[in-house]
Amino acid sequence: MKDQTNKENMSKRDIILNESFRLFLKKGYAAVSFSDLVEVTHVSRGNMFHHFRNKEDIFNHAVDRFVFEFLTNDAPELLAFTSSTPLKDFIDSRVENIGHRMKSFFMMTKGTVTPANFMSFILYLKDNYPDWEEKFQEYEDRKNSEWYEVIELAKQKGEIVQTVETEKIISSIRNIYLGLSYRSALGSRLSISELKEQIYIIYNLITK
Repeated sequence: MKDQTNKENMSKRDIILNESFRLFLKKGYAAVSFSDLVEVTHVSRGNMFHHFRNKEDIFNHAVDRFVFEFLTNDAPELLAFTSSTPLKDFIDSRVENIGHRMKSFFMMTKGTVTPANFMSFILYLKDNYPDWEEKFQEYEDRKNSEWYEVIELAKQKGEIVQTVETEKIISSIRNIYLGLSYRSALGSRLSISELKEQIYIIYNLITK
């Protein structure tokens, strides 16, 4: 009985977080009232307060789950130390993973959230989410470390020229992704084929 109750409580909590996150993304935090959350989740106020203290608490927990856990769980594939082209393999894996994650996010938000909604949401977090700067820097450091490791391995394997500056290559590749992501917020969804094509322009310049 206790296990069944815990399962029901967890399910209710998940519903609150899932539906609230979609609404925060679509309308923005300030435009969402507690009554809106009750309506969209079909969960009573009493049940809402059983799981969370207030709207801000729901918001912070939703961000923890759907933004930071989403980013943290983006673990890289194990580097293929036996491969003669580890950087090429890593690029292909990263781009494919981005495509899968885009589809997953689109399904999770039921297609109701645009790239512009998401970009506005991230900009809001920058100024309003507790410890945003620290958590985002941790994410950036981890991403840069992943790229640094694979580029140095590519040098050792003779896949790319030894004289390339690793940090500048990392910056160039990651800025392509950020730039295309920003442009997608102004227009349509991010083009995975264009992302791969532009990264390969850099790759082809540094290969032997």
